[in-house]
Amino acid sequence: MKVAVLTIGDEILTGFTLNTNAAWIGQQLLKIGVEVNTQLTTSDDRVEIIKYLNFLTKEKYTHIIVTGGLGPTHDDVTPSAFYEFFNAKQIFDETYWEGLKTRFAKRNITIPEKNRNQAIKPDNGNIIPNSLGSARGLYFERDGIKYFALPGVPAEMKAMLESTIIPLVQSDSEFAMFVKTIRTIGMGESAIAEKIEHLIEKYKKRIKIAFLPQLSRVDIRLFSKDKNLLNQFVIEIEKILTKNIYGYGEVTLEDAVAKLLINNKMTIATAESCTGGLLAHRLTNVSGSSEYMLGGVVCYSNEVKISKVGVNEKTLITHGAVSERTAGEMACGIQKQFQSDIGIGITGIAGPTGGTDEKPVGLVYIGLALKEELTVKRFLFLKDRKANKLLSSQTALNMLRLQLLK
Repeated sequence: MKVAVLTIGDEILTGFTLNTNAAWIGQQLLKIGVEVNTQLTTSDDRVEIIKYLNFLTKEKYTHIIVTGGLGPTHDDVTPSAFYEFFNAKQIFDETYWEGLKTRFAKRNITIPEKNRNQAIKPDNGNIIPNSLGSARGLYFERDGIKYFALPGVPAEMKAMLESTIIPLVQSDSEFAMFVKTIRTIGMGESAIAEKIEHLIEKYKKRIKIAFLPQLSRVDIRLFSKDKNLLNQFVIEIEKILTKNIYGYGEVTLEDAVAKLLINNKMTIATAESCTGGLLAHRLTNVSGSSEYMLGGVVCYSNEVKISKVGVNEKTLITHGAVSERTAGEMACGIQKQFQSDIGIGITGIAGPTGGTDEKPVGLVYIGLALKEELTVKRFLFLKDRKANKLLSSQTALNMLRLQLLK
């Protein structure tokens, strides 16, 4: 099985729109043990689309998934490319058109005549229903190759892929492939590889291993036809990495922390300066966060640090807003203000300006007050503002996770 994803859109090529559809398709197919072999993007041009369809056909791809260009406007040319490529005749679907008019009327909207092209169907292909929008997908099969065309609107594309395409691809899979993703933090890709090098060598003939490093974590993705062997490999990795592993699959760090907070029946409050509330946002991303999250303060100014959090004014004068002492007082102060079991204080220089030789951009202090114990750590991250905010919140969550594991 060879799978290709072809994304259509001038806005993707120019960088105005991120190609999140292709990434999502790859992730969903991977869940059923199918890897995307090729990912391409081309413009809203009928000739270009046909050229790529010809190329992918000659390269013997078995499943070709196309997204984008199915709407009613002039740049939505994917259907015309498909009709030409498959020498299909266009048939106007009067029943679907009447249904569309009814759907629009219920919303007190007069359907534009441009939408008539969304009621066209091929004489030698199939239609993929769209429960969320008006643009139906197309499905052709020729010489053992399956071709799919889906809208570019993410919600519509996702619903149609899950309901129609995933089952078809899964039924065509020659063998079951088991996939496991291990999520780690606190160690770089090369360091992890070095620690489990002997396991990689031991299992490499029967398990495929991929390292997926990101700014704030490293995922280890494992593929194997042997489920039991895969599980055994995971157990051996767990023994080595232990505290660096915070979850599996799509589990986030905040998911892992939330579970620990709930299990320990602990509450938390946050005082954030350089992260601007990002830590509180992530803590409340988890359903059920009201069980542990009491509240937080974005204390960007010194005045708010003093009046709302309880930082001593002398501390700010003597040590500065970005200091170990301030981070500690922020953690203890917010813990006291909210009467929580845990208080976290984050202060730093996110950048790109504001740094000095003594306190450079990327310098961050994180204070963690848990019951009567206070821990403050110093970190030096990057020169990028958004990256520093992410890394600060990620590091604070991991500090909390490790402390709760004790």
